[in-house]
Amino acid sequence: VMVTPIRDGLNLIPLEYTIAHQDALTVEGRRDGRNRGLCVLSEFSSTTRVMRGALHVNPWKISEIANAFNQALNMTEDERMRRLSCASEFVTRVTTQRWALAVLLDLKGVHKNVDVGKYSGAGLGLGFRLLGMDTGFNSLDVGAVAKAYKKARCRLLLFDYGGTILSNDNLDSFSRFQMVTKSRAPTTPTKGMIQILKDLCSDKRNVVFVVSGKERHSITKTLSDIPNLGLAAEHGMFISWPTNNISRTRKWKTIVSDQDSSWRSIAITVMEVYTSRTYGSYIEETEMKVLWQYRDADPEFGFLQARELEDHLSNVLRSCSVDILHGGVEEGGYVEVRPKGVNKGVVSMHIINNIPNITAWDKLDFILSLGDDHCDEPMLSIVRQIGRRFIDTRRARNNETPLPPMPSTVTLVDVSSCDEQLSPNLDVFTCTVGKKPSAAANYLNDVDNVHECLETLVKVATRDHKFFSALDLRTLDAHKDQMQDIPSFNKKLTSTLVAPLATKSSSMTRCMSMGSFQQPSVRLEVPKVSRSLIEFMGTIEDDDEEDAFFF
Repeated sequence: VMVTPIRDGLNLIPLEYTIAHQDALTVEGRRDGRNRGLCVLSEFSSTTRVMRGALHVNPWKISEIANAFNQALNMTEDERMRRLSCASEFVTRVTTQRWALAVLLDLKGVHKNVDVGKYSGAGLGLGFRLLGMDTGFNSLDVGAVAKAYKKARCRLLLFDYGGTILSNDNLDSFSRFQMVTKSRAPTTPTKGMIQILKDLCSDKRNVVFVVSGKERHSITKTLSDIPNLGLAAEHGMFISWPTNNISRTRKWKTIVSDQDSSWRSIAITVMEVYTSRTYGSYIEETEMKVLWQYRDADPEFGFLQARELEDHLSNVLRSCSVDILHGGVEEGGYVEVRPKGVNKGVVSMHIINNIPNITAWDKLDFILSLGDDHCDEPMLSIVRQIGRRFIDTRRARNNETPLPPMPSTVTLVDVSSCDEQLSPNLDVFTCTVGKKPSAAANYLNDVDNVHECLETLVKVATRDHKFFSALDLRTLDAHKDQMQDIPSFNKKLTSTLVAPLATKSSSMTRCMSMGSFQQPSVRLEVPKVSRSLIEFMGTIEDDDEEDAFFF
């Protein structure tokens, strides 16, 4: 039999042919004197790797098929039997019954998954990829954040700019190209977001920083008029500390000492060579870094050129103090050269270590970090490790079991230098915008959810306790002995609680179940009900002045 497909799925013809000639391996089968055939099989067939006794050919080469025919016709009987026996061994051993038994054994051997990660597929075709996320990667609990925010005395809020507090300009390649060529104005924060930032910065207990990858002039143009707002540009290369005086030009400092920038001309020269080779690629320059973008080029060819460019730059810039980063197609497709030791994680630690210099408090009680892309991962990793460090310390002090190790998305860094600026009761929250693999512990779906979360924090901090919830009543009852000496509190509590406590309705019974309150001894006079009109009119006293007026 000759089976020569170019490409196929499950092909059973060679297996069935082998079963039909299996009797030739027995003594009774050889007595009929029939010549047993062979299988000429295409090397592209699905059964090629298991039919080792067949003659394998390339169906595109006629000469190979002709040679296979010649070899089969002139083959000795002993070799023919050996090939048939080799093919028959697999067909008789790997049966459907054995396959079913293997499936059942696999199902029986399944145990509970103890892996800390969960995986899901995304994308189609060549763009398909497997996303791995922590099993505890859930949506951010805004209620827990608001509760910790309310009780904290010193808070640090670290926000990314594009994609976090405003929509991202880099959602597609065309928008990114327009931004680089300055043919379109960048997106700016909404008036509502500006007001939220102003409200957060007006709280003396808050230290608010917007850590952006944009250049200084771009972020200054939109956010410089907000008092007490700290800014960090170029992924933390430049930092502007919070200030009340917004009439003056902002003062910027760098966390990296001035160094030789001769590497820029070398990097640009090399990148220009690859730009001429790769259609759709272009060079982007900022104050700090130089990027070679290939997001508009052919994905496969652009990736190969990027790998070659990365190796080329590593060789020519090995004596310079720079970092060379390669972001894949999923991250935008770029090769970046920037000064060594500059990222959002470094600037976040720099901010934490300078907390005593920019606030009246010595130690932080609350940290909230929000980001949306791979550039924010160093900041999210640092903040999450700081929170985990204090959680492990508290659990060890209480003799509790340790938590599982951090997920692989977190880049481990030594954060012990920040311990002196952190309170033992520190609460840390890290969040990324969009559900995707991240160093953050939680996620929010989009920018609108970020606005709602920050607006909730503003309302929690500025809420007037004119009305009391059940939780507030429990708290007040627990501290009633401490509050008796405060006249203003007693007056406010009396005016708020006497009216409900003076009733004997079923609703009062429900309220009393929420707290052990003592009903004040208020004597209520029951009004008398008149039984007739004469009795009712008799209760009205005559007024002489009214009589004089009418008569």
